[in-house]
Amino acid sequence: MTTEHFDKAAAEWDKKSHRVILAEKVSTAIISLPLSKQMSGMEFGCGTGLVGMDIAPSLRELIAIDTSQGMLDVLQQKVQDQGITNIQTLCCDFSTDNYTQKHDLIICSMTLHHIKDAKGLLLHFTELLNPGGYLAIADIITEDGSFHDPSAEGIWHHGFDPEELTTFLTGFGMEDIKNQIIHTIVKEELKNKEFPVFLLTGRKSS
Repeated sequence: MTTEHFDKAAAEWDKKSHRVILAEKVSTAIISLPLSKQMSGMEFGCGTGLVGMDIAPSLRELIAIDTSQGMLDVLQQKVQDQGITNIQTLCCDFSTDNYTQKHDLIICSMTLHHIKDAKGLLLHFTELLNPGGYLAIADIITEDGSFHDPSAEGIWHHGFDPEELTTFLTGFGMEDIKNQIIHTIVKEELKNKEFPVFLLTGRKSS
């Protein structure tokens, strides 16, 4: 799944009900964090904003970042149509662009498995958090590689072990790390095979 793939898929992305349902589960769980109108948030891999648009009302601002301009165009249109004033979109690739803005909340939903150096990205997230800021990572529990189509490109990880991610984040100075299963994706084409989705949250030490 390359940037070009996501650009082409953007216009129809929100029409898949399973994506909308998953985003609602993720955003509902994140909203349970102690968010406030004083907080600056950033979503990495925001897509069309299915998660971020639900969370933005709880924040002062949300910077919605993606490498796909097509996805961001769809989000920007929704922002304009709904008169939302606290979401800004940014086309940015952390592997090549120097992003340094600090935030009180960083969200990454169903994106980490597309990142080759996932551990490096998690470290960068913690560096971008203000002291006391929160990190929220949603992705698939480690699976056998059948979740994505065999021809899909840009899949670097077949899910993750939340305990391993917890170890990484603890080493990067994160505290109060919590892990919960928030949803299960069922693939009918794989005889109703189930793929649990976790949400890992943590707070940067003050």
